[in-house]
Amino acid sequence: MEHLQREGSLIGDSQLLLQAASGDANAFEAFVVRHRSAVWRFVRSLTHDPSSAEDALQETFLSAWRHAASFRGEGPALGWLLSIARHAVYRHFRGRAGEPERMETMAELGEVAGWGADLDPLDAFLMKDEVDRALAQLTVEDRELLILREVEGLSNEDCARLLDLGLPALKSRLHRARLRFVAHLRGERHGH
Repeated sequence: MEHLQREGSLIGDSQLLLQAASGDANAFEAFVVRHRSAVWRFVRSLTHDPSSAEDALQETFLSAWRHAASFRGEGPALGWLLSIARHAVYRHFRGRAGEPERMETMAELGEVAGWGADLDPLDAFLMKDEVDRALAQLTVEDRELLILREVEGLSNEDCARLLDLGLPALKSRLHRARLRFVAHLRGERHGH
């Protein structure tokens, strides 16, 4: 993979995908190595079944290999890849009944989340087990959004594009997801 470095710096994702589209397996392998952990975290956040997550991971990279030429560079390659991963997970669960989501008011969410309480968000993220349990209680849509935005660091615009949402809708969903997360985290801390 040494030929995948140029002047001491790594080749960018766009160039790796361009080379992969031309059949360069080494370039695609470098792309996979670069993004495998992020895709794994994302698919695991959407499904609690490790086997399903592994299937989605493999399907994601197979699809990315086949469609490398379709990457247009309009956003980060990771966003494009996570979009493929999202579709792989949802294809896996297509036809399975999902629970309808109850829409809480902002006041309800704020109260449960503890608006005004002394909760240090950094402290919350350092307590991994509590965080994992709180995330597990969220809907797939909320987990998906929080992982994309807070863990993978995608911008609001990139998340909106990936999730096929308008920016105002994304911001509203993100705010609600954050409040639900904090409410579940407080519940973990207080044994509820």
